[in-house]
Amino acid sequence: MAAKGAHGTHLKVESEVERCRAEGQWDRMFELARHLQMLGISGGGSSNRRNSPSGRFTTLDTDDFVKLLLAEALLEQCLKDNHDKIKNSIPLLEKTDHRLNEAKDHLSSLLNNGKLPPQYMCEAMLILGKLHYVEGSYRDAVSMYARAGIDDISVENKPLYQMRLLSEAFVIKACLQLLGGTQSWWSEVLPGRPLPGTPAQLRRLPHPPD
Repeated sequence: MAAKGAHGTHLKVESEVERCRAEGQWDRMFELARHLQMLGISGGGSSNRRNSPSGRFTTLDTDDFVKLLLAEALLEQCLKDNHDKIKNSIPLLEKTDHRLNEAKDHLSSLLNNGKLPPQYMCEAMLILGKLHYVEGSYRDAVSMYARAGIDDISVENKPLYQMRLLSEAFVIKACLQLLGGTQSWWSEVLPGRPLPGTPAQLRRLPHPPD
């Protein structure tokens, strides 16, 4: 009976974690991370769990999963508080905001540990790629997205928060292609593939529709 109750609590917390990540409720994530540590569980589950509360658990390393949640929440809070800098493409610096440093430490630690399943390792790479981008480390961002293999990731049947992470990665990669002088046709942005040809040739293509 107690085990059944604990299982229900696990499902409830995991569902709340997924919801808050999708809705961007980052303040709430810190509380949930502490709750996960107290329960000694992770946030995994089969893809069917999103549709059925009786879905099967996947056991993860709790400490590393909590680091993933904290890193994402720290980064997103930092971006929210520095909206004007982001809007004006001003890189954020670790020395002026400790949250960037903490987030990077968490992500580097769990990537080095390698204890999380591929799904969450990929999420960590996407978050770290975004962090590299906002701090102006564009080559590191491109390298991290390549490591995550975003060109081969399908968004089909993914939870909303994962679709957000992937969409951000595709947009950032497209921006970096443009910054690097590689013109990208809008129909190619989502797959993340630049069109072949020289910049002069590509400039003769019609502009994408508004």
